[in-house]
Amino acid sequence: MEDIEKLSTVCRAAGAHLPDEELKALQVGKVAEEAGEAMHALHGLKGLTTCGDDHA
Repeated sequence: MEDIEKLSTVCRAAGAHLPDEELKALQVGKVAEEAGEAMHALHGLKGLTTCGDDHA
């Protein structure tokens, strides 16, 4: 939990010039992007990609 709090502090500082709601929306979008990349890698490991990427 301490690492999450540190990361949150860094993100808030980086986006201090943005309105709170915009910063929250951007943070949610970034988490969604990272989750998508993780799923893409998992699909590659399982051989489920159709684009020729394999993560052996």
